[in-house]
Amino acid sequence: STCRSAPPSRCWRRWIWCLPTARERLITRKISDERPQLAELLQRAQTKFVALYGEHRSLMVVEATIALLRLAADVLERYSAAKARSAALDFEDLVGKAAALLAASQAVEWVLYKLDGGLDHLLVDEAQDTSPLQWDVVRALAEEFFSGSGAREGVRTLFAVGDEKQSIYSFQGAAPTMFAETGALFARRAELAGQVLRRVPLNLSFRATEPLLAAVDLVFADRARTPGVTGSPAPLQHIAHRAGHAGLLEIWPTEKPDPAKPVEPWSPLEEAISSSPVARLAARIAHTINRWLKSGELLPAQNRPIRAGDILILVRKRTPFAPAMISALKAHGIPVAGADRLVLTEQIAVADLIALGDFLCLTEDDLALANVLKSPLFGLDDDALTALAATRQGFLWQELLTRAGTDGRFRAPAEILERWLAQAQRMPPFEFYSALLDGEGMRARMLERLGAEAADAIDELLNLALAYDRVAAPSLQGFLSWLRQGTRVIKRDMEQGLDEVRVMTVHGAKGLEAPIVFLPDTCSTRSGRPPASLLKCDGPVPFLWPVKGSSDLAPVAGARAALDRAETEERNRLLYVALTRARDRLYICGFEGNTAPPPESWYNLIRAALSDRLAEATAADGGTVWRLTSPQSAAPEPVGARAPALAPRLALPAWAKRPAPRDPLLGVPLAPSRLAPLSSNRDGGDQPHPDGPAEPPSLAPSALVEDARFLRGTLTHALLEHLPSLDPEEWPAAAKAFVAARAARLPESVRKGIVAETLAVLREPAFQSLFGPQARAEIPIVAEIAHPRGGRGVLRLTGKIDRLVATEDGVLLVDYKTNRPPPRVVGEVSEAYLLQLCAYRLALARIFSHQRVRAAILWTDGPRIMEIPQQMLDAAEDRLWRLEGANLDA
Repeated sequence: STCRSAPPSRCWRRWIWCLPTARERLITRKISDERPQLAELLQRAQTKFVALYGEHRSLMVVEATIALLRLAADVLERYSAAKARSAALDFEDLVGKAAALLAASQAVEWVLYKLDGGLDHLLVDEAQDTSPLQWDVVRALAEEFFSGSGAREGVRTLFAVGDEKQSIYSFQGAAPTMFAETGALFARRAELAGQVLRRVPLNLSFRATEPLLAAVDLVFADRARTPGVTGSPAPLQHIAHRAGHAGLLEIWPTEKPDPAKPVEPWSPLEEAISSSPVARLAARIAHTINRWLKSGELLPAQNRPIRAGDILILVRKRTPFAPAMISALKAHGIPVAGADRLVLTEQIAVADLIALGDFLCLTEDDLALANVLKSPLFGLDDDALTALAATRQGFLWQELLTRAGTDGRFRAPAEILERWLAQAQRMPPFEFYSALLDGEGMRARMLERLGAEAADAIDELLNLALAYDRVAAPSLQGFLSWLRQGTRVIKRDMEQGLDEVRVMTVHGAKGLEAPIVFLPDTCSTRSGRPPASLLKCDGPVPFLWPVKGSSDLAPVAGARAALDRAETEERNRLLYVALTRARDRLYICGFEGNTAPPPESWYNLIRAALSDRLAEATAADGGTVWRLTSPQSAAPEPVGARAPALAPRLALPAWAKRPAPRDPLLGVPLAPSRLAPLSSNRDGGDQPHPDGPAEPPSLAPSALVEDARFLRGTLTHALLEHLPSLDPEEWPAAAKAFVAARAARLPESVRKGIVAETLAVLREPAFQSLFGPQARAEIPIVAEIAHPRGGRGVLRLTGKIDRLVATEDGVLLVDYKTNRPPPRVVGEVSEAYLLQLCAYRLALARIFSHQRVRAAILWTDGPRIMEIPQQMLDAAEDRLWRLEGANLDA
């Protein structure tokens, strides 16, 4: 009766779900007593329906997972094809191919033999973060270590160092349990080989003081409370090398949300704005640091004042605390290094430069122009912008140009923007931005207002602009569109040794240390990563996609429970890393949300483990704290041994403030044949002769003439490269098929002409040495050549030599030309051809330094070969070095 108004499917589903907990209410007791066979029938039907519905949901999971597998397979196939086209391999590809080579390749014995002759010591660092595939490589490399004497005399060593307690990179494939498993495997192999494998525990800590290490041992003493930190049944027991040094662990009360105070609905303005727990905690930490720096509070272990560079603030995830903390530190004037990772387009400096680009692409974009005028590039205040914009009749840019003649505040911005508009239309994005930032001093303006941390974002923007210029047409609009297509994150170096407070994640702080560490993000148990949409399983497929309504299925529930256990264990290891970053002082604090922190939160774990050792005290700001301390009883450390290195502030010389002069370079374009206006297209097009152009005969219609000019040389080069490797009897058929397949749009007469011309060259008796065993075809060459007589300039050459022949008295380089008609004598050869040949000759002279290098042109129309005299090449070489860079631009 409760389902009468619901749709049938919803009714059945509700009935099915209700049945396991409401069997007796299928029918009334009276009917059940009167008709027991009906009750039994309904119960059997209920059981079948529940099983059928469970099977239906299971099939939904299977179908969704298979669909996702198909999609993933197609994506991976396309990705692999893209990498193959680019001849690129990522890091995982290198590891996988190395593992495959050492495990299943037929050449594995040869590889191991070669390694056996040159590999005596194998070191695995950070072994706890090694993935299973990487362990496969390690095991394969170490195989010969346990098989007797190697190719070299002496001791062969295998050394692996790692700490399972610090394995926090499961998202990168780290498998901490394999460290111990591989160690046990190597121990068995060593025993069978009559060798010794020693396990050396590293319990001595050179970093933290005694109270901090004691706190770490207590927090992880109960394995049931903090599982996954160590696989050993023995409790943690650290030994402090810095015995007798002062140490402090302090726990602050958590910041709780302020209760909302009800206000009269008719008086909304009387509602008090309450500060968030995040803001209050950030302000308290900043106030504490500011008091230390101003009062000159000492670090007893080193007997020196605390510096900003001594302080490290660690969070589990960057939001919401890291931005609030950085803002609070800046508000107190405390030097801060900024965040360790930055989203590029969210940085103010980059946003200002993007707004400038938007305006230069569309001058009617009033908002972009207003942003630019208020940015550090021009620095107009609100009053100036209001005076400019409030009474305008048209676009803001037109108003700025109009007011520039009467108001001095707007004259300089208008003139500069007009100049930038002209530059942006003819300069690539990188050249434009670098010119205004460094050439016109805009970088200094931006750093002066935004701080030194803006330099990283500006430099990364320039790097992206340079990368874009290399792969796309130089367009400011295209660059801005490409920049907005994805989220680009830059990682900043936090080990730069500057005297600044560092705010970063625990993952980013792995391997770092600081005298004073704050842990403010201790009340949440969320990892900061997005929730897993796929669940790892042990079935025939590597994962399941738990679609809606499948949470209570046994495979899904089991996989989710395993995932939760793995995340809990890694969260505990992350806590170990966080607690062991501090040398002298560790401050535990937190901010709560709408609910109290759960028992497994870091804050509650630490409080519960240290409850018997903490002493209540009053902090300098009057608040209540709980402390675990030890006094200084040993001699202080030398200040220079551990004090952060301060960046020296040197007076820069005058030359350092001037832009670097442009290096005198003679850059040859990709096709050296473009060295002069009259040039042979590298693709082999028919080129005009100085005596006048001559079109190839029998080409119609005229639209095909241009195609023939480009295709003729390309096909001729390809045929001359590949046909000599075939039997001469196969040349006509192979050439005809090749040309037909690649030049089907050309007339038959043109294709026959290309084949006939090529075969005439190959069959010419005078050219047999060019296509014999001592010759090589299509030789790529890259060279950077300094001036041979000590002059200024560098010749940068990238090209391809058509034919290179070894002769008795040296080497002969030959370049094919398809000009129709060709020059009759050497004196009529185009200047471009001579410059090309002498550029190639310069490069080959560096390779064949003790041999004579000759150059010749093979005219395919004829055919005939024309060797260029050395005197002509020497004269062309002198002209080549005198050319200006602008004339070499392709």
